[in-house]
Amino acid sequence: MRETLKLGLYDRGLLLFVLAVFVFVVLLLSFFVPAIYLILIFNAIFLFSIFFYLMLFLNKHDLGKARAPKNFPSITVIIPCFNSKSTILDCINSVKRMKYKKKVNILVVDDCSTDGSREILEKIKGIELLKLEKNCGKSIAVNTALKKVKTEFVICIDSDSFPESDVLMKTMGYFEDASIASVSCLVLSNKRDNLLRKIQNLEYAIGFGLANTLLSSINSSYAVPGPFTIFRKKVFDIVGYYESGNLAEDMEFGLRMKSYSMRIVNCHEAVVYTDVPGTLRGLFIQRNRWYRGGTFNFIRYKKLLFNKKNPDFGFFVMPFLFATQVLIVAVLLRMVLFFANDIYTFVSIFSQYISLGGFFSIPLINIFIPPTMLFFLASYVLIAIYFAICFTEANYKLKWSDILPLLVLILIYPYFISFTYSQGYLKEVFGVGEKWRRVSM
Repeated sequence: MRETLKLGLYDRGLLLFVLAVFVFVVLLLSFFVPAIYLILIFNAIFLFSIFFYLMLFLNKHDLGKARAPKNFPSITVIIPCFNSKSTILDCINSVKRMKYKKKVNILVVDDCSTDGSREILEKIKGIELLKLEKNCGKSIAVNTALKKVKTEFVICIDSDSFPESDVLMKTMGYFEDASIASVSCLVLSNKRDNLLRKIQNLEYAIGFGLANTLLSSINSSYAVPGPFTIFRKKVFDIVGYYESGNLAEDMEFGLRMKSYSMRIVNCHEAVVYTDVPGTLRGLFIQRNRWYRGGTFNFIRYKKLLFNKKNPDFGFFVMPFLFATQVLIVAVLLRMVLFFANDIYTFVSIFSQYISLGGFFSIPLINIFIPPTMLFFLASYVLIAIYFAICFTEANYKLKWSDILPLLVLILIYPYFISFTYSQGYLKEVFGVGEKWRRVSM
């Protein structure tokens, strides 16, 4: 495990100031605005983002669809490996199966593995193996390989990820547009053997599928996911290599590309599978790293806020995303208390109704349903429509076994994510140390 980069006092103070402002506003509203209106305001902000994605979808023009290449430029695949004994062979074999009308170079960097991964790699033919003598971390491993790459394009792929065989034939056509610097894909879970992994698979289908594709349609995607992203090699010559010690090095690199006004797009018809955590503890560790890294990188790249070079991202997407994330920290407890109070009120009144004779003595119209519950019901209908579109676009067919994971994803999972993000934000504010840890799958 390696020590990670930390924000300076000024940036930590800025995070604290922003949070203090949001907390003050929330408390002020709590004193002067009835709870129902406060919840309406908070949920309206969330629903606005869903509505925004839906409107983009209605105006899309073949977004995220496969684009077969007419030309076949040279490609190198970089696979950083550290203690990946259980996945590295399958990863390399899936890369070898990718269809392309030219040889694809495979460059694997073993980051001083101790579980036998290196011994496995030494026996694999058709790859170039770089061996690091000490454990340096993913960023250094990838950077070491990048310095040896001579091809026009480079693909960075995690050692626990497995691209479908047609991924290149669906994505490389995008690069015939000279303005596109990078292309990402739809990432799904490789395993769906328990409830948690099924939930993450649905979550990935939504986030890495339609949402990322729609953001890229307004040149506002900053996602260059570790599981699989294709770059023009000259991107690294212009903006530099991955930053060592960053908890979310791929997000940092994506934001750095945005600072150079580079265009990142997503092809949701090209699919890559990746291992995801199978335990709640593993998921917390992973998301804690993601969200802490996200907070760190957003404040590091605050210069992108209201940047005229990329108005959609600078004046809308980045401010909105960051503001809503801080708002989560400020209102999480309040929302839980309000909703719990409404549930208690509803149960109490309904119990009294039943005790007075139930459905036969009092007209059904006399049942009181709290307004917040009606609002939540309307919200879930809109969310369900959005999810249905996401799954359709990702060619994901829901099964009966997906019903429970989907319900948990909608009704319960957001509270886990909100708590994880909130504690991560506070850790960044107070400069609590954290180390980069690969989650055991």
